[in-house]
Amino acid sequence: MKIKVAGFQKNSFIDYPGMVASVIFLGGCNMRCYYCHNFEILAQDSNTKDFDEILSQLSEQIGFIDGVVITGGEAALHPHIVHVIKEVKLLGLLVKLDTNGTNSKLIKQLVEDGLVDYVAMDIKAPLDKYEEVTCAKVNIGEIRSSIQYLISQEKVDYMFRTTLAPILSQEDFQQIGIILRGAKCFQLQQFVPNNFSNSHKVVLFPHTKKDAQGFADIVSKYVNKVIMRGFD
Repeated sequence: MKIKVAGFQKNSFIDYPGMVASVIFLGGCNMRCYYCHNFEILAQDSNTKDFDEILSQLSEQIGFIDGVVITGGEAALHPHIVHVIKEVKLLGLLVKLDTNGTNSKLIKQLVEDGLVDYVAMDIKAPLDKYEEVTCAKVNIGEIRSSIQYLISQEKVDYMFRTTLAPILSQEDFQQIGIILRGAKCFQLQQFVPNNFSNSHKVVLFPHTKKDAQGFADIVSKYVNKVIMRGFD
Protein backbone atom coordinates (compact mmCIF):
# COMPACT_ATOMS: atom_id res chain seq x y z
CA MET A 1 0.00 0.00 0.00
CA LYS A 2 1.51 3.28 -1.14
CA ILE A 3 0.75 6.06 1.30
CA LYS A 4 1.34 9.71 0.47
CA VAL A 5 1.74 12.55 2.95
CA ALA A 6 2.23 16.28 2.46
CA GLY A 7 5.52 16.92 4.20
CA PHE A 8 8.13 16.19 6.84
CA GLN A 9 10.21 18.30 9.20
CA LYS A 10 13.17 16.47 10.73
CA ASN A 11 13.18 18.23 14.07
CA SER A 12 11.26 20.81 16.04
CA PHE A 13 11.79 22.13 19.55
CA ILE A 14 8.44 23.92 19.86
CA ASP A 15 5.69 21.70 18.45
CA TYR A 16 5.65 19.00 21.15
CA PRO A 17 5.77 20.54 24.66
CA GLY A 18 8.89 19.44 26.49
CA MET A 19 10.05 17.19 23.65
CA VAL A 20 12.29 17.21 20.60
CA ALA A 21 10.13 15.98 17.74
CA SER A 22 9.87 15.39 14.04
CA VAL A 23 6.73 16.61 12.28
CA ILE A 24 4.67 14.76 9.67
CA PHE A 25 2.22 16.90 7.69
CA LEU A 26 -0.96 15.27 6.35
CA GLY A 27 -2.63 17.28 3.59
CA GLY A 28 -6.31 18.15 3.32
CA CYS A 29 -8.53 20.26 5.54
CA ASN A 30 -12.24 20.90 6.04
CA MET A 31 -11.65 24.50 7.14
CA ARG A 32 -10.23 27.58 5.43
CA CYS A 33 -9.14 29.77 8.34
CA TYR A 34 -7.79 32.99 6.87
CA TYR A 35 -4.75 32.97 9.17
CA CYS A 36 -3.68 29.42 8.22
CA HIS A 37 0.11 29.08 8.05
CA ASN A 38 -0.06 25.71 6.25
CA PHE A 39 -2.36 26.91 3.47
CA GLU A 40 -0.26 25.15 0.82
CA ILE A 41 -1.53 21.75 2.04
CA LEU A 42 -5.24 22.44 2.50
CA ALA A 43 -6.15 20.29 -0.52
CA GLN A 44 -6.08 16.48 -0.46
CA ASP A 45 -3.90 16.43 -3.57
CA SER A 46 -1.11 18.06 -1.56
CA ASN A 47 -0.25 14.54 -0.32
CA THR A 48 2.53 13.93 -2.83
CA LYS A 49 5.43 12.60 -0.73
CA ASP A 50 6.04 8.87 -0.23
CA PHE A 51 5.47 7.94 3.41
CA ASP A 52 7.94 5.04 3.23
CA GLU A 53 10.71 7.48 2.37
CA ILE A 54 9.73 9.74 5.25
CA LEU A 55 9.58 6.74 7.58
CA SER A 56 13.15 5.94 6.56
CA GLN A 57 14.23 9.50 7.37
CA LEU A 58 12.37 9.27 10.66
CA SER A 59 14.24 6.10 11.58
CA GLU A 60 17.49 8.03 11.22
CA GLN A 61 16.27 10.44 13.90
CA ILE A 62 15.94 7.73 16.56
CA GLY A 63 18.07 8.69 19.55
CA PHE A 64 17.79 12.39 18.80
CA ILE A 65 14.03 12.91 18.90
CA ASP A 66 11.50 11.92 21.56
CA GLY A 67 8.42 11.86 19.41
CA VAL A 68 6.53 12.81 16.27
CA VAL A 69 3.85 15.44 15.73
CA ILE A 70 1.09 14.43 13.30
CA THR A 71 -0.38 17.63 11.93
CA GLY A 72 -2.00 19.15 8.84
CA GLY A 73 -4.06 20.52 7.23
CA GLU A 74 -6.45 18.50 9.32
CA ALA A 75 -4.67 15.25 10.08
CA ALA A 76 -7.87 13.44 11.06
CA LEU A 77 -9.11 13.64 7.45
CA HIS A 78 -6.22 11.63 6.04
CA PRO A 79 -7.49 8.16 5.02
CA HIS A 80 -4.35 6.42 6.34
CA ILE A 81 -3.76 8.35 9.55
CA VAL A 82 -4.11 5.28 11.78
CA HIS A 83 -1.56 3.35 9.72
CA VAL A 84 0.84 6.30 9.74
CA ILE A 85 0.63 6.57 13.52
CA LYS A 86 1.03 2.82 14.05
CA GLU A 87 4.21 2.84 11.97
CA VAL A 88 5.57 5.71 14.05
CA LYS A 89 4.70 3.95 17.31
CA LEU A 90 6.54 0.83 16.11
CA LEU A 91 9.70 2.95 16.18
CA GLY A 92 9.16 3.48 19.91
CA LEU A 93 8.34 7.17 19.55
CA LEU A 94 5.74 9.28 21.30
CA VAL A 95 2.98 10.71 19.10
CA LYS A 96 1.27 14.10 19.39
CA LEU A 97 -1.83 14.76 17.31
CA ASP A 98 -2.80 18.26 16.16
CA THR A 99 -6.49 18.47 15.26
CA ASN A 100 -9.40 20.86 14.81
CA GLY A 101 -11.67 18.45 16.67
CA THR A 102 -14.17 17.77 13.89
CA ASN A 103 -13.71 13.99 14.15
CA SER A 104 -14.39 13.18 17.80
CA LYS A 105 -14.78 9.46 17.11
CA LEU A 106 -11.26 9.20 15.69
CA ILE A 107 -9.76 11.23 18.53
CA LYS A 108 -11.37 8.89 21.06
CA GLN A 109 -10.24 5.82 19.10
CA LEU A 110 -6.63 6.99 18.96
CA VAL A 111 -6.56 7.81 22.66
CA GLU A 112 -8.33 4.65 23.84
CA ASP A 113 -6.14 2.43 21.64
CA GLY A 114 -2.96 3.99 23.01
CA LEU A 115 -1.90 5.37 19.64
CA VAL A 116 -1.39 8.97 20.75
CA ASP A 117 0.33 10.41 23.79
CA TYR A 118 -0.67 14.05 23.47
CA VAL A 119 -3.51 15.88 21.71
CA ALA A 120 -3.54 19.57 20.81
CA MET A 121 -6.99 20.72 19.70
CA ASP A 122 -7.57 24.08 18.06
CA ILE A 123 -10.45 26.17 19.36
CA LYS A 124 -11.04 28.54 16.49
CA ALA A 125 -13.56 30.82 18.16
CA PRO A 126 -16.60 30.76 20.43
CA LEU A 127 -19.00 28.24 18.94
CA ASP A 128 -21.29 30.86 17.38
CA LYS A 129 -18.38 32.39 15.41
CA TYR A 130 -16.82 29.21 14.05
CA GLU A 131 -18.05 29.61 10.51
CA GLU A 132 -16.97 33.25 10.39
CA VAL A 133 -13.40 32.37 11.42
CA THR A 134 -13.04 29.09 9.53
CA CYS A 135 -14.84 30.16 6.33
CA ALA A 136 -16.49 26.72 6.31
CA LYS A 137 -19.56 24.82 7.48
CA VAL A 138 -18.71 23.25 10.83
CA ASN A 139 -20.45 20.52 12.85
CA ILE A 140 -20.43 22.25 16.22
CA GLY A 141 -21.65 19.06 17.89
CA GLU A 142 -18.37 17.40 16.94
CA ILE A 143 -16.40 20.29 18.41
CA ARG A 144 -18.31 19.99 21.68
CA SER A 145 -17.86 16.21 21.78
CA SER A 146 -14.10 16.45 21.23
CA ILE A 147 -13.74 19.09 23.94
CA GLN A 148 -15.80 17.14 26.45
CA TYR A 149 -13.96 13.89 25.74
CA LEU A 150 -10.47 15.37 26.11
CA ILE A 151 -11.36 17.10 29.38
CA SER A 152 -12.98 13.96 30.82
CA GLN A 153 -10.29 11.41 29.88
CA GLU A 154 -7.12 10.81 31.89
CA LYS A 155 -5.12 8.64 29.47
CA VAL A 156 -3.15 11.34 27.63
CA ASP A 157 -2.00 14.90 28.12
CA TYR A 158 -3.69 17.59 26.02
CA MET A 159 -4.05 21.27 25.38
CA PHE A 160 -6.57 23.51 23.70
CA ARG A 161 -5.20 26.42 21.69
CA THR A 162 -6.59 29.48 19.96
CA THR A 163 -4.96 31.68 17.37
CA LEU A 164 -5.78 35.27 18.28
CA ALA A 165 -7.74 36.16 15.16
CA PRO A 166 -8.21 39.95 14.94
CA ILE A 167 -12.01 39.64 15.00
CA LEU A 168 -12.04 37.96 18.43
CA SER A 169 -13.06 40.07 21.43
CA GLN A 170 -13.12 39.90 25.23
CA GLU A 171 -16.64 38.50 25.13
CA ASP A 172 -15.48 35.82 22.71
CA PHE A 173 -12.77 34.70 25.12
CA GLN A 174 -15.28 34.68 27.95
CA GLN A 175 -17.30 32.19 25.89
CA ILE A 176 -14.20 30.17 25.01
CA GLY A 177 -13.31 29.97 28.70
CA ILE A 178 -16.78 28.71 29.55
CA ILE A 179 -16.71 25.87 26.99
CA LEU A 180 -13.23 24.87 28.20
CA ARG A 181 -14.10 24.98 31.90
CA GLY A 182 -11.95 22.50 33.82
CA ALA A 183 -9.39 21.96 31.04
CA LYS A 184 -5.73 21.34 31.91
CA CYS A 185 -4.09 23.78 29.52
CA PHE A 186 -4.97 26.55 27.07
CA GLN A 187 -2.50 28.17 24.66
CA LEU A 188 -3.14 31.58 23.13
CA GLN A 189 -1.01 32.13 20.04
CA GLN A 190 -0.50 35.28 18.03
CA PHE A 191 -2.04 35.85 14.63
CA VAL A 192 0.68 36.35 12.03
CA PRO A 193 -0.41 37.93 8.72
CA ASN A 194 0.76 36.06 5.62
CA ASN A 195 0.04 35.89 1.91
CA PHE A 196 -3.04 33.76 2.57
CA SER A 197 -4.58 36.15 5.11
CA ASN A 198 -3.64 39.15 2.97
CA SER A 199 -5.44 37.66 -0.03
CA HIS A 200 -8.76 38.45 1.66
CA LYS A 201 -10.57 41.67 0.89
CA VAL A 202 -9.76 43.24 4.25
CA VAL A 203 -6.22 43.13 5.64
CA LEU A 204 -6.38 42.41 9.37
CA PHE A 205 -3.73 43.31 11.94
CA PRO A 206 -2.78 41.42 15.12
CA HIS A 207 -3.98 42.36 18.60
CA THR A 208 -1.38 43.94 20.87
CA LYS A 209 0.41 41.95 23.53
CA LYS A 210 -1.48 43.95 26.16
CA ASP A 211 -4.83 42.96 24.65
CA ALA A 212 -3.69 39.36 24.39
CA GLN A 213 -2.74 39.30 28.07
CA GLY A 214 -6.23 40.51 28.90
CA PHE A 215 -7.78 37.69 26.85
CA ALA A 216 -5.48 35.15 28.51
CA ASP A 217 -6.49 36.44 31.94
CA ILE A 218 -10.15 35.88 31.08
CA VAL A 219 -9.59 32.26 30.06
CA SER A 220 -7.37 31.63 33.11
CA LYS A 221 -10.47 31.89 35.30
CA TYR A 222 -11.77 28.67 33.75
CA VAL A 223 -8.73 26.49 32.97
CA ASN A 224 -5.79 25.29 35.07
CA LYS A 225 -2.97 26.75 32.98
CA VAL A 226 -2.65 29.39 30.24
CA ILE A 227 0.34 29.70 27.89
CA MET A 228 1.00 32.64 25.57
CA ARG A 229 3.00 31.96 22.41
CA GLY A 230 4.35 34.38 19.81
CA PHE A 231 3.85 37.64 21.72
CA ASP A 232 7.51 38.44 22.49
